[in-house]
Amino acid sequence: MRSEHLETIGRGAIRSAALAAVLGVAVLTGCDGSHEKAGKQADEAAGIKPGLFREGPQQRLGKLEDRAEHAQARAIDARAEALKDQAKTVRASADSQADALERQAAAVRAQATSTGKALDNRADAIRGK
Repeated sequence: MRSEHLETIGRGAIRSAALAAVLGVAVLTGCDGSHEKAGKQADEAAGIKPGLFREGPQQRLGKLEDRAEHAQARAIDARAEALKDQAKTVRASADSQADALERQAAAVRAQATSTGKALDNRADAIRGK
C-alpha cells in the first residue's frame, strides 16, 4: 500500500515537472527576461550592435541567467507539488484509518450494550423481578 502511495506521488511530481517545463519553455521563447533585457542595454551602451539573429555577450549572459532563474522556479514548483501530493496521500490514509477505528468503536459499543443488557437481565432474575 505504501509503495502505491509513493508511486502516485512520483507520477504527480513528474506531471507537475513536465507541465512546469512546458510553461517555462513557452515563457522563455515568448519574451526576453529581465537579465536578457539588461544585457542587451549593456551591449548597446558598450556600442555593440547585434544583428537580427545575433546577440551581444551581455545579452547572452543575461539570457542564461534568466533560464537559470526559470529552471530554479520550476524545480521549486515541482518540489512543492510533490509535497502537496504527499500531504493528500497522508490525509487520505489518516481518514481511512479513522473510519476503520470508528467502525471498530461502534462494534465495541454495540457489544458492550448487548452484554450490559444481558447482565441487567440476570441481575433482575436474581432479584426475582
